[in-house]
Amino acid sequence: MRLGYLYSRYPVLSQTFCDAEMLELERRGHEIVLASIYLPKTPLRHEYLKKLRASIRYAPSSRHLDKMARKAKLLGRWPKGLVSRHEKKYGPEYKAALRARNALFFVELFKRKRVRHFHVHFANRAAHTAMFVKAISGIPFSITAHGQDFMGDLGSDELLRELCAAAEFVGAETDYSRDMLAARCPESRDKIFRVYNGIDLSRFPVSETTRHSSDAIRFLSTGRLVPFKGFDILIDACAQLQNRGLHFACEIIGDGPLHRELEERVVKQNLRERIHLAGEQSQDYVLRALRNSDIFVLASTVDERGASDIFPTVIAEAMASSRPVVSTTVAGIPELVANGETGLLVPRDNAGALADAMEQLARDESLRGSFGRAGRVRIKEEFTIEKTIEPLLEHFSSLVL
Repeated sequence: MRLGYLYSRYPVLSQTFCDAEMLELERRGHEIVLASIYLPKTPLRHEYLKKLRASIRYAPSSRHLDKMARKAKLLGRWPKGLVSRHEKKYGPEYKAALRARNALFFVELFKRKRVRHFHVHFANRAAHTAMFVKAISGIPFSITAHGQDFMGDLGSDELLRELCAAAEFVGAETDYSRDMLAARCPESRDKIFRVYNGIDLSRFPVSETTRHSSDAIRFLSTGRLVPFKGFDILIDACAQLQNRGLHFACEIIGDGPLHRELEERVVKQNLRERIHLAGEQSQDYVLRALRNSDIFVLASTVDERGASDIFPTVIAEAMASSRPVVSTTVAGIPELVANGETGLLVPRDNAGALADAMEQLARDESLRGSFGRAGRVRIKEEFTIEKTIEPLLEHFSSLVL
């Protein structure tokens, strides 16, 4: 099957689940026509992307898009009615005319490549653009919604309902997000299904770290430096652990708008010798860091807009690496981490509870080993990409193409 994939921006370092999905589709013999509205923000690439056969096609310059729009209007192919309705309904910030101009390019690409269906990750700008692609060409599309996209980024439940209604089907990455999406889009409830993000377990070979009792316990956390990742809570928990006399080090991998603020918090808490902010890194670096760590921690919370982690792939990667996890009970995290079996979950925004869980695992080597082994088994049995992709494949195969 030949499938189009349309992103707002691709590749994005934090979206390894998108990469895993497309690589698995190619492994199974499907051909992908890959398109993105915007260029990536960083030249850094995950090494495994060299295996992806699909080349990426980006929307052209504004001058080129303007030329395409003028031609479309002359030929009667400009979606005037939809543009006008969305400008009036949602306002200028939703950029309906720009979505339509971008759509003209992707229509041309998908028609030239004989794409008869395309898929969109995230209910955001790309999904909005997909509506215009369908209006211009009739090419149907589907969506995988993730959480923060429709919870906060999109900014309009009315547009969300339009997107879900226009899509052939809509995947959601957890039971939590599926139920929330269905509540917001009740007319589309029957077409919304759960599709977990999956892990390519072959990239996470079993490895045992050798450590002496005198070595510092090594905590690791990974994610974009944004409010709902809770790195400020993690830093505060580390301050408590330092006051309790625990011998530890903590590495935080990732970059984002809070970088300077978090650096200042580390200095203020006198943790410069304990916490290392490593910045954004490739997947190979992350895998080495996981192998060298003892405990993975993610202090996920909910930001002021209501956005949060839904199903953090970094936790699945840690479990695949046989690392015990400390995290919170936010959103779909309890669907991934079996509390008391593969890790410890605590209430969000509670640095004391987070520190207690971190300390419990730090001081109990046997428990760390037990949780780590159980975590890898859980990933192998339930969250490998070969298994998690099946609901999506079933929906693709049901299409009349």
